[in-house]
Amino acid sequence: MEPLFTDLPLPSQTPVTVLSPMMAPPPHMTPKQILMSQSAEQWEEFVREWLLALKGTGYVDVVGMGGANDRGADVAAFLTQRKTDGPWHCFQCKRYERSLTPAIAYPEMLKILAAVAVRRYREFPERYVFVAPRIGASLVQLLAKPGELKDEFLRAVAPGSRLSAEYDDDTLAAALDLAQVTDFSCFEAANLDKILEQHAEGPYHAQRFGTPLKPRPATGQPPMEHTANEARYIQLLLEVYEERWGCPADSPLNARAHPHAGRHLQSQREAFFCADALRLFARDSVPPGTFEALQDDIYNRVADFELRDFPNGYERLNKVLDTAGDMPLANNILVDYVHSNDRKGICHQLANDDRLTWCPKEGS
Repeated sequence: MEPLFTDLPLPSQTPVTVLSPMMAPPPHMTPKQILMSQSAEQWEEFVREWLLALKGTGYVDVVGMGGANDRGADVAAFLTQRKTDGPWHCFQCKRYERSLTPAIAYPEMLKILAAVAVRRYREFPERYVFVAPRIGASLVQLLAKPGELKDEFLRAVAPGSRLSAEYDDDTLAAALDLAQVTDFSCFEAANLDKILEQHAEGPYHAQRFGTPLKPRPATGQPPMEHTANEARYIQLLLEVYEERWGCPADSPLNARAHPHAGRHLQSQREAFFCADALRLFARDSVPPGTFEALQDDIYNRVADFELRDFPNGYERLNKVLDTAGDMPLANNILVDYVHSNDRKGICHQLANDDRLTWCPKEGS
């Protein structure tokens, strides 16, 4: 038996390259106009990006419906952990060659009614949403009048009609009985302007439409107490301070009490939290992998210094931080949002992941 649900596949946008002038959409075109001119594959990618953004709007989860036979649903959005055994919303996402009309919509509506009638899903969805770039006027008018929509639907799919021919008598009868007691106000067509508004809150909007990112929030001061995710890079800094100033590396308190090590540690923590703020900004603003590509760019320029001879770890650390601060960054949509402290902080993130070290051990 084919699976009922599948994880939504991640969109295939390349995550790191800035849109070039040749790739960027014409400046006079709005995102809505761009969508209208895109292919079916591009529409599917856009819808997938939008649905992934919906995971942050009150849904417990948003999943694809398994197999080619989707039974009237491309995507399910769950309001509780009970999934389709509890309240849920159903999305039918298609880019038809022409506008979505009642004749196209009715077979999809019959599919979901039949699926619930035969207990493929235990609960009928609270909302059934058609997602298409063009919704025909006749369907828009019917969706605004649920009672008339039900009457027209029942006439169109009555036994012996072309639209109901694929169903056996028992399944069709059960589906039509369910239709009789269903409130057809659950059927609706998504508003493309609203979809674009929600899509703009996700990480794919700027790259798809060539729009600028939202302003980056200000970075606050690091907390007084060290956090768990600082442990590794701070330990490596303590080794530097022990070698340079004789501060025992067994506790950060020793470094804090030293006039030079204490100031240095504080400035490095500020850089680390600055870079972490950039990471969070990137998570919410650009496709996955974009920030990691920025980290890799910096790593590839500074990693060579680990193999060079330096009088001590303090000199090696300074050389890496200076190089990271001066290097030109590769094409990345985040370039214009990178602060000078981010570059230093990214070096400490790399140290946190054991990709960089300042006082290499003998034989390592």
